[in-house]
Amino acid sequence: MSYKRHTKEFKQKVLREIEQGGSASAVARRFAVSRQVIYEWQQRQRDGTLQTPELQREAQLDRQVAELERKVGQLTMENEFLKKTLECLETRYPQEVAAPGSKPSRKPPKAGNQKAGSQ
Repeated sequence: MSYKRHTKEFKQKVLREIEQGGSASAVARRFAVSRQVIYEWQQRQRDGTLQTPELQREAQLDRQVAELERKVGQLTMENEFLKKTLECLETRYPQEVAAPGSKPSRKPPKAGNQKAGSQ
């Protein structure tokens, strides 16, 4: 049994015949290909891997856009959650406003932390 390559046009013609109501067995006999090959072509057509390179690239780009939109939505939700959490923490634990140009202190001042000799 020899290996035979079929053109995309041939594959699409065979699949069009099946879509128009022909049975896979009859179309396979008519075009001298096995039913299994036709079933594989149908699967590849559903997956989008039987298309022309331009259509494959377009489908790939559509998948990438959908994935990026999903990520943007997820990051937007995370950002809103973090903003609300920050607002909640800021209202619960207010900080003193630092003078312009100075860095805010990372450590809060400790009460009663005076040296014995400084009074």
